[in-house]
Amino acid sequence: MAEPIVIGAGWSGLACAVQLVRQGHRPLVLDAAPHVGGRARGFDHDLGGTRLRLDNGQHLLLGAYRDTLDLMREVGVAQGAAMARLPFAVQYPDGWRLAAARAPAPWHLGLGLLRAAGLPWPERLALARWAGARRRARWQIGADMPAAQLFAGEPPALVQRLWRPLCLAALNADLADASAQVLLNVLRDSLGAAARASDLLLPRTDLSNLFPDAAVSWLRARGAEVRLHTPVLGLEFGAAAEASNDAAQDPANDAARAAANAAMAGARRGAPRVRLRDRLLNAPAIVLAVPPERCADLLAGAPAAGVDATLRLLRGVQSAPICTVYLRYDPALRLPRVYYTLRDDPRRGHFGQWVFDRGALDPPLAGVLSVVISGAGPHQELGRSALGERVAAQIGAAFGLPAPIDRFVLDEKHATVLPRPGLERPGLELPLPGVFLASDAAHSAYPSTIEGSVRSGLDAARAVGRHLH
Repeated sequence: MAEPIVIGAGWSGLACAVQLVRQGHRPLVLDAAPHVGGRARGFDHDLGGTRLRLDNGQHLLLGAYRDTLDLMREVGVAQGAAMARLPFAVQYPDGWRLAAARAPAPWHLGLGLLRAAGLPWPERLALARWAGARRRARWQIGADMPAAQLFAGEPPALVQRLWRPLCLAALNADLADASAQVLLNVLRDSLGAAARASDLLLPRTDLSNLFPDAAVSWLRARGAEVRLHTPVLGLEFGAAAEASNDAAQDPANDAARAAANAAMAGARRGAPRVRLRDRLLNAPAIVLAVPPERCADLLAGAPAAGVDATLRLLRGVQSAPICTVYLRYDPALRLPRVYYTLRDDPRRGHFGQWVFDRGALDPPLAGVLSVVISGAGPHQELGRSALGERVAAQIGAAFGLPAPIDRFVLDEKHATVLPRPGLERPGLELPLPGVFLASDAAHSAYPSTIEGSVRSGLDAARAVGRHLH
């Protein structure tokens, strides 16, 4: 019997596959890339004459990421060894600091506010009033709006020091471009929930090792299949499609002929099919766990009545970039704290927004700092070499550091969905038999962070289960 097919082996596709196995299936996962993990994975790069295992973008997790943490436990990731758990804190090199205390909610934030450094008392009181009002409103607003409007009338210094960096980190968008309701959803589940939900979880290893590699081993041990280097050329619907690969036309190739016959039988039942280079695969259900533009390409051949509205929504989704600048120093270098928030000022050539001491987390990366620039901005007008120089100068001035031994700029131009106010995306169940969306393509109350991707994968798998039963 044919099993569900998941197209895409990023975090969402792998989460979907794990959930399908939990539901009793043995899915087939396909990806054109030579690796799993999508846009949150590790890779090898020479930095300062040493081959290092870096990430294709600096990521962190929150204690509120319950589904991601549950999946990591499921596939055997030892979270204590894989991640450092730190209390929520926004802290700057100049000493400004707001950090949660080790206490039950809501005292962890109240005590943190009392112990804050660099916040005048009027700003502390304004922050307490704002948080109390949002909690009483259950973190909901009547109609979505730009997140900047949430903080109209709040102290400008507090907005710039606290709310803007949190919005950039959580939504990968500035306050003027981001959805207020999506930001409130994240704040509700983290700062507005139990104390541990607001903790920051910083990976002690590369992102591939944090979940994707373990998920693949777990899936294969349970009969699921993960095929890399396997591009999907398209989807086919209806009984008119023919198997066009040469092997299927060879009468001596019994296996290929049987596969082609199964595909045609599926077509007569109206089931979707997946076209690869050399064969046509029948499946009772297909999950598209790929970016919106890729989903639109795969769905372009579907009956117009089923996908016209979906294609319009998918093609209207905009993406936002993330730039990560890796700086290599002497291995003995350590920052006073594991990470800091930075004050970006493009007019002065200061583009970095967060800096992480990777060596404090992962010993093989001793002396490596990663600097994050979230969202679009004037830094995109610079070449990589010039941007690396500016960021290195910014870090040197902030911490009194010499010039780095080497630097590497990684620019992920389509890192996340741009969560504009009122953004519309298709639901995970399409008006096509057996086709479902996951990843950034599907509607979600969460930004397209790791947790948002994982939740969409789990939801798609549950929808497949309902469809098949």
